[in-house]
Amino acid sequence: MKYLDLIELTREIAKATNCSLEAADSFVKTQDVYFDKTGVNIDPNDASLTSPEPAVVDDADMIRYIAENAGMAESFVRRLADAEREYMEKNGYINEKGSFVPFVKGRNNK
Repeated sequence: MKYLDLIELTREIAKATNCSLEAADSFVKTQDVYFDKTGVNIDPNDASLTSPEPAVVDDADMIRYIAENAGMAESFVRRLADAEREYMEKNGYINEKGSFVPFVKGRNNK
């Protein structure tokens, strides 16, 4: 299973969009709360979730949620989300069919 370092992701989003690390970090953290609320984030060690139905994310709803809860303009959130998706595709977290491959995530301080 792949590992997604959220600190590295934050840095790459900031670099790709030429925004502050604080703004990129706020995006990543607020998005993670959204994923918790919508059932995207699951514990890979939870035996009851061995074959969960894939969660479907409504991008417009996610963008609105992040904009409202992080205090950012929706157009800015879209730029950050586009940079995140590009990073995820480039690094193999999203396959050629556009589906996410299984991964766990955390914050490694390098």
